[in-house]
Order: sequence, then structure tokens, then C-alpha cells
Amino acid sequence: MKNPFLIAVFLMIPMLVLFLTIPMIAYSGAKSHIKTENQDCAECHSQQSETWLDGKHGLMNVKCVVCHGSPDENFVSSPGLNRCRGCHSDKIIDVTTKLTKKEQSCFICHDNHTVAVKESAKVKAGFHK
Repeated sequence: MKNPFLIAVFLMIPMLVLFLTIPMIAYSGAKSHIKTENQDCAECHSQQSETWLDGKHGLMNVKCVVCHGSPDENFVSSPGLNRCRGCHSDKIIDVTTKLTKKEQSCFICHDNHTVAVKESAKVKAGFHK
């Protein structure tokens, strides 16, 4: 007859391995944004900041945190549609109703920081009417 204690040990080892590795995998996927207090985005991202500030949004005084969130709390490197909804709800409706779920991003057609229409997207002229 098999030893019930050994069976329990052999069953517990894989469970223990999973119990320890799943949190580590989940934690390794979390992204943090390193920033010191009172540090401006342009200190590390000067090219992106300059491009943004020279564009329409920068001239309207729209700051990095509007799209990317606070580096300390809710930072995202790739802003989703909801970040644009406050000012561009009509455009967001176009995107969500005319494009597949996989395509639903402003940055399929617009440059990340100039927000100008990409050359490859000019075939969709009149997309936002």
C-alpha cells in the first residue's frame, strides 16, 4: 500500500511552486515609471516633450498627464481611447463604431506625440466627419 503522507507531499509541491511563482509573474508584468519629486517629464523625455509642445495639443497647454496619467498614481505608457474622450468624444464614437476592437486606438492613424495623421492613414480621408 502507498504511503498517504508521501502522496500528500508530492501533491503539495506543485501547488507550492504555483503559489510562489504566480505572484512573481504578476508583479514582473507591472510597469513602474521612475520619477523623482518635482521632476518634469521633459527631463527624461525631451524629444517627445518638444514634439508635443510644438503641436496643437501643446499649444493648447495640454500636459503629458492628461494622456499618460500621473507618474506616481495611474501612469500608462500607451494611452487608451478614454484619455481622449473628454475633448474628442465624437471622434471616439467614430473609432468604436467603425473599427474592429483590435484596431480601436487613436495611434493607428495618428502619430503618438504630434497627433498628426500618419501618411499610411491618409487613405482613410474623411474618417472623422
